[in-house]
Amino acid sequence: MVSLYRKYRSKTFDELIGQDHVRRYFANALDRKEISHAYIFTGPRGTGKTSTARLLAKVLNCCDPEGYNPCNNCGNCKAIDEGSFMDVIELDAASNRGIDEIREIRDSTNYRPVHGKYKVYIIDEFHMLTKEAFNALLKTLEEPPEHVVFILATTNLEKVPQTIISRSQLISFKNIREKDIVMLLRKVSAQEGVTIDEKSLNVISKRAKGGARDALSLFEQVMKFCSKEVTSSETLSILGLFDDDMVEEFINFLISGDVDNLLRLSSDLFESGKEPEALIEQSIEKLFIKIKNDKNYALVKLVRELNEVSKELKYSENKKAVFEIYVTSLAYGYKKLDIKYETNLINESINSLEQSFFTEDSEQTCGGDYQLMLQKLANESSKMNLGLFFALKNNTYEISEGKLTIFFPSESSMEYQITRKYLSELKINVLGTFKGVSEVKLVFDGDVKKDFPSNQDLSSKLFS
Repeated sequence: MVSLYRKYRSKTFDELIGQDHVRRYFANALDRKEISHAYIFTGPRGTGKTSTARLLAKVLNCCDPEGYNPCNNCGNCKAIDEGSFMDVIELDAASNRGIDEIREIRDSTNYRPVHGKYKVYIIDEFHMLTKEAFNALLKTLEEPPEHVVFILATTNLEKVPQTIISRSQLISFKNIREKDIVMLLRKVSAQEGVTIDEKSLNVISKRAKGGARDALSLFEQVMKFCSKEVTSSETLSILGLFDDDMVEEFINFLISGDVDNLLRLSSDLFESGKEPEALIEQSIEKLFIKIKNDKNYALVKLVRELNEVSKELKYSENKKAVFEIYVTSLAYGYKKLDIKYETNLINESINSLEQSFFTEDSEQTCGGDYQLMLQKLANESSKMNLGLFFALKNNTYEISEGKLTIFFPSESSMEYQITRKYLSELKINVLGTFKGVSEVKLVFDGDVKKDFPSNQDLSSKLFS
């Protein structure tokens, strides 16, 4: 069975989705017969670079082109579609990146085309070529035969030597708009005989992040599960996403400081097998919508904090522990504020949140219990070291004459060692959080072991 993204690959330049500037460029170039010997197609994945390369190869070798489009009916067009046309050579530089492969291409350019008018070399992800391979390719690009066209596709133009770029026509592909992806999915679903609701179309188009290929792959995944009728609930379940109500709940629990419900939500999330990164990503997207309408720094701050949580989760082996540690730390910072998250624009409640976080309040910062200090630390430093957070979690402290003194009982030797190790980091957080505090002192009641605990011992204690 042929994948949908291959089955519905653009057959003409007019069918290219979201790349009108590319279509216009080649329409003019082909009309004037001004064909360059080398093109660089750059842009995000799944935006039509390889499809456009094949279209150009077809129209250059088509027996009966229709203006700037190939006929798609002659033997040459069909052979190119099937990948059996001898004069169109495709190479994946990710697996063929050495100088030997490029030398082979260089030697073969001396031979004229067998069946078509041009020999077209399509090199995908060519930024992965070795330095020696780039040098060999450069020699070929300097003096190419008239019957040869190179099409070099890449998602990382910054890794391509400037000497290669300067000898090629640079064509930039852009992310495809969500509404264009929705139109594509609607067309494909009709041809496949599948009924799909608008919410599912919007969910898939957002998840594709500007890539038509990703959108078609996701749609194929959903279609195989749902058969002939696709519903939004099934789409969310299959793609590991969350409905709007759960995202709203998560944000509301954060802002209202509802730790108990956050932990319940976390338990449900991991029991269902879904990824916490998806929940955070959807929450950020929803907050961005509100930021566009209500430009408020408090919302931006929350987005920034959630983005840091997402980064920590990406490389974590114990995602549940990290997720719960970070979101509950965030929630503690909001707990003292009676903030409610509503589906409409946040106005007075968010304004009060902003004032609380970004005004100097000497009574709150210099008084209160130890948990308040941790809340302030966790919120003012979204990059706070987790080991330091737990080392401070259960200790007592006092503030006197501009000095913050933290007391460690004899059974907290490891916590004391951790805090000593990260004392500079602690001082930065404290000085930026507590008004009038200029010094930090650690007091330990007991003998301290000289050896700092191993990472394994530390991890077992933190996550036990």
